[in-house]
Amino acid sequence: MHSLPSQSSASADHVTPASASPAIENQRTVAAEACEAKADTWAMKVSENQSEREAAFRLLHQVYYRAGLTGDDDRGMRVLKHHLSDQTDVMVAKRNGTVVFTMSLVRDAEYGMPLESLFADEVQTMRNEGVQLAEVSSLASDSSLESKSEQFALLVKMISLTLQAARRRGVDRLLLAVHPRHARVYQRLFGCVICSDVREYAAVEGNPAVLCMHDFAELDKTGYPLYDQVYNPQYNPWQLDGAKMSEAEKEYFGHAVADHNSAMVALGG
Repeated sequence: MHSLPSQSSASADHVTPASASPAIENQRTVAAEACEAKADTWAMKVSENQSEREAAFRLLHQVYYRAGLTGDDDRGMRVLKHHLSDQTDVMVAKRNGTVVFTMSLVRDAEYGMPLESLFADEVQTMRNEGVQLAEVSSLASDSSLESKSEQFALLVKMISLTLQAARRRGVDRLLLAVHPRHARVYQRLFGCVICSDVREYAAVEGNPAVLCMHDFAELDKTGYPLYDQVYNPQYNPWQLDGAKMSEAEKEYFGHAVADHNSAMVALGG
């Protein structure tokens, strides 16, 4: 299981001297065990069951609702029709068993991709080239991730998971609808190419977006600053494969499918 680094519970400064009394040594042992118990356990993978997917959809709804990008919903989940496709994978990062970060890999299939509501012409041009497309969509992180550095480190690891999963599925190009103020970050650190002008998305109060593209073949040649971090370490097959929704799951989540008119929200909006 791929893990984020956590603080060690012991160091050279905490070696017990040979002359220490049993009582002091016992206190130090208890303290060390307490530190270990508090250390976070992380897991990153493609979701495998209904519980993980529901937690991801609930996190999406909470984040988008707080940001004013979606209305309230009695079910408390944000589910797109694309999530019901066997060609969509929901990625999750779990801290101590709780989903705290999610993004989705939506391959171009029976429902197309959410960002086509803004970038239909650009997507069709790429389809005409015969390349396999997928969108990185539905990104959300838990508010408990307070540190900017922690958030960014987790974003890199989740993008790494998503890119490796996409390649395993035969995807040639990844597409992202990104808020303009974040587009240059994806461009500079992940080699993405901005391939549209700024579009205003009326359904989410004019939230702007640009289309970014990550071309695997091209970037394997040129590289980019975080290339080595994206592909090292390699995730295990079980982390990349996940499990598809059962028909019962599709029926369950189908009742919570979001309004199609507000399906696409720019990453980093």
